[in-house]
Amino acid sequence: MVTIEPYRFGFLLTEAAVQSEAAPVGWTQEDALGLRLCVDAAAGLHRVEQEGRRAVLVGDAHVCHGSRTLDDCLLAIAGGDDRALDLLSGRFALLVQGSDGRRYLYHDAFGSRSIYYRMDGALGVASHPALLAKAFGDALDADTVAFRDSPEYKQRGTSYLPGDLSMYRNIVAMVPNHRLDLASSRSERYWPREAVATTGMEEFLATCDEYFAAQAGYIDGRYRAVLGLTGGVDSRSLIAALRANRAPCRLVTWAGGRLPPEERPPVERMIKHLGEPHQYLEVGRATPMGRDPEVRAATDAATGYSRGPSSLTANMAAVMEPGDVFLRGYGGEILRGFYNRHNLELPERTASELTRIYLTRRVQRPSKAFKRFAVESFEEYIERTQFDCDLQGLDALDVFYWEQRMGVWGATMLCEMDPAVRSMAGFNSRKMYEVAFGLPRDQRIGSELLLELTRRYDPILAGLNPVS
Repeated sequence: MVTIEPYRFGFLLTEAAVQSEAAPVGWTQEDALGLRLCVDAAAGLHRVEQEGRRAVLVGDAHVCHGSRTLDDCLLAIAGGDDRALDLLSGRFALLVQGSDGRRYLYHDAFGSRSIYYRMDGALGVASHPALLAKAFGDALDADTVAFRDSPEYKQRGTSYLPGDLSMYRNIVAMVPNHRLDLASSRSERYWPREAVATTGMEEFLATCDEYFAAQAGYIDGRYRAVLGLTGGVDSRSLIAALRANRAPCRLVTWAGGRLPPEERPPVERMIKHLGEPHQYLEVGRATPMGRDPEVRAATDAATGYSRGPSSLTANMAAVMEPGDVFLRGYGGEILRGFYNRHNLELPERTASELTRIYLTRRVQRPSKAFKRFAVESFEEYIERTQFDCDLQGLDALDVFYWEQRMGVWGATMLCEMDPAVRSMAGFNSRKMYEVAFGLPRDQRIGSELLLELTRRYDPILAGLNPVS
């Protein structure tokens, strides 16, 4: 069993003069472009400098498209070429300084390395909102606590806050396709840059070939991939792609209430076909690990107290080993249009419309206070993220799903799992997303896109009764 730490793989960035005891014991503290960087040694730290351009990378990063080196890409980004970000994948925060002295913070395309920042006062940035709050003595916001504890919040089923909020009034998330200007503590949108070109299925599949070959090459020799085996299409396409590229892996299926009865037969057939190490994992609160107070407290802190303790993470901790990386099928729904395949609409990019999508059909009669809080949160979100900008013809539903649902909820779910195992998004490439967005709607929306990808690597697996 791994040791449980709430902010594992995390970082804290402040002005050099700020003295804080918030960083966990064992984290390194060092100068990073004139700032104080505290980082978990397990996260990984890489520096590069050339001709006045400097970059400090925290986390996992690799080149997933093209033949440029990682250092070349980092220096290009430091020099102002944010297109070099489109060549990278992984889970990382990237601090850069150009020859003009301006300093910015970026993250990976999916936004899987969560970044939270203080809007006002002394500069403060961190991987986890509760860690940042601890460093500056910020208390939980009473209005946000009331929103989190409301019956409507529980009715939604998928727990995450509206907009870019954290549980602390002065701390918000930086969503994908943005960078943080460290001089002003304001996020700036850098994507979309131009209209997405029309593409075809062969171009999409070729882009995926390049991506998964690079991903498997990065994993091999560093980690063993742990993959979730379900009846769905996202997980099976990820499994097929990594196995085709000979990445070392083992499979886990969450049992109990997490595995619907109709998924059990196809899962059993997939286990037999794949022949990889596999185990069913009981994940309920009744298990010994699910009741462990230390583990529960760690997972609660890891998500900034926005979701409550996670028995799922607790049970994963019992079976994970050092060197494992848990690759989730996150990003697959960006490719195949989650909101569109559920027939949602976004006629106007207003706070009221974003709130309607956020509420979901489960919340039929929200209280005035609950709805007002959500609407006000999305008003601020639209302003901070420039969501009302020219999206260059892109479907706003796709952008909203990527940036808010995945960039907030998806990134939080990875943080929730980190105390047990290093976690990463399986489909994490801006170039891959762009190529998918250029496909004809009838080829992209729904399950068929990732089933076609699965057929490319494993036709038998593609045909074993996909359920979603």
